[in-house]
Amino acid sequence: MKKSIWILLILTMLVTTMVACDRRSVETPAPPMETGDQQQGKDSAVVDPAPKEETKNIILYYVNKEYVVTGNEALDKVVPVEKEITMGKEPLESIIMAELQKDPEDDKLETAIGSLKILSVDVAENIAYVNISSEKLNGGSLQETLVLSQIVYSLTELPEVEAVQFFVDGGKRETLMGHFTIEEPLKRKEI
Repeated sequence: MKKSIWILLILTMLVTTMVACDRRSVETPAPPMETGDQQQGKDSAVVDPAPKEETKNIILYYVNKEYVVTGNEALDKVVPVEKEITMGKEPLESIIMAELQKDPEDDKLETAIGSLKILSVDVAENIAYVNISSEKLNGGSLQETLVLSQIVYSLTELPEVEAVQFFVDGGKRETLMGHFTIEEPLKRKEI
């Protein structure tokens, strides 16, 4: 008798399981969409695949042509120019370097780095690291001073940058063009 009860019990469980598996799943409705106010305070954030571009004013330094022509030490070697730029995905320091390579709108100014190939620009611990290709990297002491001045002055306008470390083809060098030591990060007052 005990065996028949066990067999009956097992058969009942099998039939119940088969009937339960045969039932069609009932879809549960999706929870209602939350409004922006309801979503505040939750950890999940939606990332916009196409972030909105914003404009920002930056200060760029360009070579003073009058200084180059006259050599008058009373004149500034580089002159600040305020420019409105559009921010996208690129870091601000990269945008600054790209803008410095373009000719300025003022015909009394010029760029000393227009022909240089900038390999990378990164900022870490208040130092901007500028990696320049050795291709077309030549000139006298004035040219070297103007290149260094343009880059150091422009990048140190950023509040997070105190100095600029230069690399050539990914490595440290004693000088950029043979005249000015660049082994350590340069601050404005050192140029």
